Amino acid sequence: MPRQILSKELIIKTSIKLIENKKENNFATIARELGTQSQALYNYFPNQLALNYAIVARIISLMTDQLRRNLFGKAGMTAIIDFAMEFRQIALNHFHLTQFVLKMPRTNMFPETNAAFNELKSIFNQMIATEFTDPKKQLLASRCIRDLAIGDIVNVGTGWFADKSIPADKSFRKLLENSLNKIEE
Repeated sequence: MPRQILSKELIIKTSIKLIENKKENNFATIARELGTQSQALYNYFPNQLALNYAIVARIISLMTDQLRRNLFGKAGMTAIIDFAMEFRQIALNHFHLTQFVLKMPRTNMFPETNAAFNELKSIFNQMIATEFTDPKKQLLASRCIRDLAIGDIVNVGTGWFADKSIPADKSFRKLLENSLNKIEE
């Protein structure tokens, strides 16, 4: 690749491409991909951990933007279920990136990452609040959706749901509907 002008944006974009292609995401591989030396990346990120959390922030921001566009104007139980279904599909469509995000522990060390998660959480909580008014039920609904979605994403993404007699998306929707209706009672 011809030498390019480096930027945080280009480094993150290249890292995401490497992760999606199941390649090593480290300064040496990124630098090689960009036609530069790994030392040049330190001008933009102090270490691999900082880069990894910048990648997480970018992935979560992109997901939040897509969810916001696709769910604009929706409310109530339909919106909540559509949110969960859309979230699940985005995560499965980019499963290697999803795995990357899931393996990164939550920390307050990286404000950009916290801001991205807080934006996603805000949209999610606003949607839940259109159906559930009791704060305890809101929390239960939030945890239920996250538990079901992450579990389903991991199981489908890793091939654990091999029985095709009930499609995984249909079983996810049914479990979600049943669980949320139970919380609503």
